[in-house]
Amino acid sequence: MATLNIHTENTARILFVSAIILMFSSFFMPLVLVFFIQDYLYLSNEKWFYVTPPSAYVIFMIGMLWISITLLVHLFIQRKYELKHYKWITILLMSISIPFFMFGISNYYYLDNEGLHFNDEKTFNTIISYDWEDIKEAKEVFIKSNGVTVMDHYRFITKDGDIIDLPYNSKVGNNKSRIVEKLKEHNVPVTNNMGDLYE
Repeated sequence: MATLNIHTENTARILFVSAIILMFSSFFMPLVLVFFIQDYLYLSNEKWFYVTPPSAYVIFMIGMLWISITLLVHLFIQRKYELKHYKWITILLMSISIPFFMFGISNYYYLDNEGLHFNDEKTFNTIISYDWEDIKEAKEVFIKSNGVTVMDHYRFITKDGDIIDLPYNSKVGNNKSRIVEKLKEHNVPVTNNMGDLYE
């Protein structure tokens, strides 16, 4: 009987330490894990650039936190009530984290020679694509930040009236000439809101 208690105490200690490590690592590990998994699954040479939005990391982080909290709740309930088959309920509750991991990993967007492609956080592996020839108008949207005018995003308006906002970042900046080239190739007018900012 003494052996059983020692074994139970060791298990509880291991679970507690694991839960705490998982909780703290959830704030930085998604940056590494999501990057490597997406790089392996989705990255290819045809894509000019590939971006993982912050929402992907947050969703993945929630999955990790869920496991950590489930383990801590399990330890609390077991210490207080010593339920016999509660571990199966804990495993079932932990499995709720799987959709968070799946939806986090499948959240990305990229540009290629065909057009713009988005897989947002609300869908799993459902890519919404907009061909360059479907774009009716493109607008460079600038904002004032600390007295300096900077580009905030590209706004693309499709022939069907859909509006796609592409956040401006270093990757977009590095591929700006390619974007402009594709827009010119398909006779898409490019405007900006600079005049509105200085009225």
